Amino acid sequence: MLDLNRLRILRAVVASGSVNDTARRLGLTPSTVSQHVHTLEKEVGFALVERVGRGIRPTPAAVVLAKASAEALQSMKELDGVVRELREGATERLTMRTFASAAYTWVPAVARTLRSEFPGLTLELSINETDTAELAGQADVEVHTELPYDEPTVPPAYRRVELGLDDFLVAVPPDHPLAEAETCELNEFSEDDWVQYDFSDEIATRLAAHACAVAGFTPRYVSRAQDHVTGLAFVAAGVGIALVPQLAVGWSGFDIGYVRPTNPTPHRRIVALVRDSARTNPAAGRTIELLTELGGRLGEFNPALRRHAPGPSRLH
Repeated sequence: MLDLNRLRILRAVVASGSVNDTARRLGLTPSTVSQHVHTLEKEVGFALVERVGRGIRPTPAAVVLAKASAEALQSMKELDGVVRELREGATERLTMRTFASAAYTWVPAVARTLRSEFPGLTLELSINETDTAELAGQADVEVHTELPYDEPTVPPAYRRVELGLDDFLVAVPPDHPLAEAETCELNEFSEDDWVQYDFSDEIATRLAAHACAVAGFTPRYVSRAQDHVTGLAFVAAGVGIALVPQLAVGWSGFDIGYVRPTNPTPHRRIVALVRDSARTNPAAGRTIELLTELGGRLGEFNPALRRHAPGPSRLH
């Protein structure tokens, strides 16, 4: 393996044609420059300079080697930059992945607080396309959902923090007979047409199927939407009813009634995963504090008090 620093010195010698000029430009002594060139000659096995009077002249082979080393030296310079950014990024950058409803409802408030408390921080947010444990472990802080009756899965080099329980509500059209009800047994909706609010959400799909089975019926789906926005729009249009997590309606403006089901009241667990290497980033710790505060408020929503769901969460 050739020494990149010696190649850098060789390029300077080739460019200047002088050991003394090279030493002056690089802040070295002429003897140090000569020593590096002679050592590099031993490494490559051919002469790099030749004596011309009292000076030196790079050999043709040295010129070719110097030119060929440019890309390697530039790559090393870029790599040094990456290392520097990663080192500085331990406190200046925070990567985060969440599922969609947490991104819309929680993360804006978290980002606002982080911006105030960590002015130099850059928060990079991405959305989990499918909220499964198998895809976890890609960001400093991740927010995921879990089924309450499944064993939690934690990826290597991560710490798991429980944030709260997110109850599911029955979303009904505004003219539904139970639209004004605060609570109702889930089996009261057994004869309704149903909308699957997000068939790509495996956890929500399994949870709805399990809850309805416990209530003694199988929902009759007349429409399946791939995202919860479209699913709620279908409900508002009177297509059918849907079982949706409370957090998913936290920013919705649709004219929909929300009823809290009983016997059972299905819920999902929301957790945060924190990368071990992010422990040196104070913003990561603060993010977990903020998410825990927001998770503790999940039970505050009273569907009987309003038709529309509350707006995005705020932190104080």
